[in-house]
Amino acid sequence: MASDSDQRLRILVVVAHPHDFTHGAGTCGIHASRGDTVTVVTMTNGSLTHNERLHDELMKPESERDQEALNQSGEEYAEKKAAEFREVCSLFGVDDVRVQMWPQPFRLEQHPGAVEKLVEIILDVRPHVLITQRPYYSGPHGMASMARDDHNETAIAVTEAAGLAATPDYGRQFRPHTIAATFYLGVYFMRDEIDFFVDIGDWYEQRVQAETLFESQGHTETFARKRIDSTAGNWGWYARTGYAEGFVRARPDLLSSLFVPESALARAAEPHEQHLNRMSGIVESET
Repeated sequence: MASDSDQRLRILVVVAHPHDFTHGAGTCGIHASRGDTVTVVTMTNGSLTHNERLHDELMKPESERDQEALNQSGEEYAEKKAAEFREVCSLFGVDDVRVQMWPQPFRLEQHPGAVEKLVEIILDVRPHVLITQRPYYSGPHGMASMARDDHNETAIAVTEAAGLAATPDYGRQFRPHTIAATFYLGVYFMRDEIDFFVDIGDWYEQRVQAETLFESQGHTETFARKRIDSTAGNWGWYARTGYAEGFVRARPDLLSSLFVPESALARAAEPHEQHLNRMSGIVESET
């Protein structure tokens, strides 16, 4: 979905944990750079997620454990992660960052008030586009299971909230809002389930820097580059480009006619040598 000077898109991203935003960060950066607005909401502060330092210390014999790591409170860890999260969002031009404080593990049945809070956010932002996580349970290889985690519980909560925000309420008289398009982050799907890819080649370094900034999760630059090369790079290879982020549509689009992206037309006529250079990240100089 493209924006123009007459219609800037408003995009709302709702994820379970701060780091989850990174899976679609390049796409958000593209839209923010075009003048679209992006709001990012994390349902939890991630205090119980990826504390690798604490994990490693607890694996040691008691006499060898680092007491500084053991004495760090969950609040201190969450504050550091929140600061990293905001810095990461700023890399992609996102300054509307909202950290919710729902407990982990987040289960909607235990915290139904989360839906009402999300309704408030939707009515405030009034997004055209919602980006969130997979709202149904899945196991290995896309097989259905009853596994529950913060990710799909978050997606279910925001899906319910989107429906309520679009429904008139006799008692509250708010102005309803219907979200035009909902996309699920592709990282939660098998590769052959992806509906489309967004080329994020120009945002590779920011994706690496974003991973590196999550020091609270033990990330290093070496790890970050390996992770982006093996994820966004793998999807880019599949999509016939350098680096890409994948998405799944919540529902099929209705078009007025067949639509072929300009990128597909250009690549159909692309010389093989140019294709190899592009896949390798080689930028050809203009003559």
